[in-house]
Amino acid sequence: MFYIIILLAIMGLIGTDLFVPSLPQIAHVFHQTQNATQLTISLFLSGFAVSQLFYGPLSDRIGRKTPLLLGVIIFIIGSLLCIFNFNSFSILCLGRIIQGLGVGAGLSLSRVILRDHYTGTELAIKTSKMAMFVSLTPAIAPFFGGILQQQFGYLSSFIFMLVYGVLLLILLKTKFHETIKKKDTTLTIKKIFTQYGKLLTNTFFIRFAIIAGLSFSSIILYANMMPFIIQKQLQLSPLANGACILLAALGIWLGAFISSSTVKKLSSKWLVLMGLILFTLNGFLLMASDFLYGTHIYFLVPFIFLITIGSGVIFPNAFALCFSNIECNIGIAGSIYGTIQIVLSMIINFVLNMISHQDQFLMGAFYLLMGLSGLIVYFTHKRTRQSQIVLITS
Repeated sequence: MFYIIILLAIMGLIGTDLFVPSLPQIAHVFHQTQNATQLTISLFLSGFAVSQLFYGPLSDRIGRKTPLLLGVIIFIIGSLLCIFNFNSFSILCLGRIIQGLGVGAGLSLSRVILRDHYTGTELAIKTSKMAMFVSLTPAIAPFFGGILQQQFGYLSSFIFMLVYGVLLLILLKTKFHETIKKKDTTLTIKKIFTQYGKLLTNTFFIRFAIIAGLSFSSIILYANMMPFIIQKQLQLSPLANGACILLAALGIWLGAFISSSTVKKLSSKWLVLMGLILFTLNGFLLMASDFLYGTHIYFLVPFIFLITIGSGVIFPNAFALCFSNIECNIGIAGSIYGTIQIVLSMIINFVLNMISHQDQFLMGAFYLLMGLSGLIVYFTHKRTRQSQIVLITS
């Protein structure tokens, strides 16, 4: 069943990364600016963020399988709207929102399903192994999306998403087995908000959820900006864009591999710190190289590669730290964790949409600020004891 968990986990990344090589053509076809076209990612992320707050509690009450089926069906409906948009940018945007509402089930509950089985260091190892597979998505999806764009145009990416959703629906229906050990049939709206409040006031959980969110945002950021830098500024093809992202994003796989190999020797906290340092340092190097030599592929790809190594290191360890002491209502914790990630990505993407001139220097500035923000959060309340979260279940 592990492969189904992976397919669920990457559904959201498929929704963001597969069609990014098509952003320039979408801007041309619908007569939209670069910033307006990037709105399709922001809208997707908004649906992504909000929906997780519902899937998590629902899965605690009725089990994991039904919310997953519901989410995939919603994703399929959104994909159909994106395909049959009747040359309307508004309908395309509506379809993206609906897609986002669907994929929220995959990302939040795939982590929860892992937590149903594992805890502590073992959870970090299993999450690292999953991340090694998941990390190939931001590497392969833009490359494959570039091929689809170059051969068939932007609609082919949404057709692929539709087929992906249908196949996943069949797998869930026939091969997925319920993983929750004990359903909380007494869970009410009041109790859900009570547990949300306990999680939001737990500084240890929130600190590492924010750091994980910054790491996730780093992937969304380069997936959003790279097509315009490579295709518009450097005048390379969509296929070349996919190849460049492929080389850079393989760093996530390498980071996850490093994490799974060293987590028993180095603590998860130290690995998270190493990832944040990589963010900060290479964000500065992106800015410096652009200032000295201009935007150049030979600087852009290696520095992004090192940043994605940092992402691959941070992901599994921040997750394991967040969930290390949560013993019940894991779905609710997963929804808060996932929502923080997507909300941070959405905010960063909205800020990006307000900036008309986007280049390597700006990308470096974003990564530098994200790295510094992560370090500030990391060292905030450093001496706060990691207290066990006791959630109300009765």
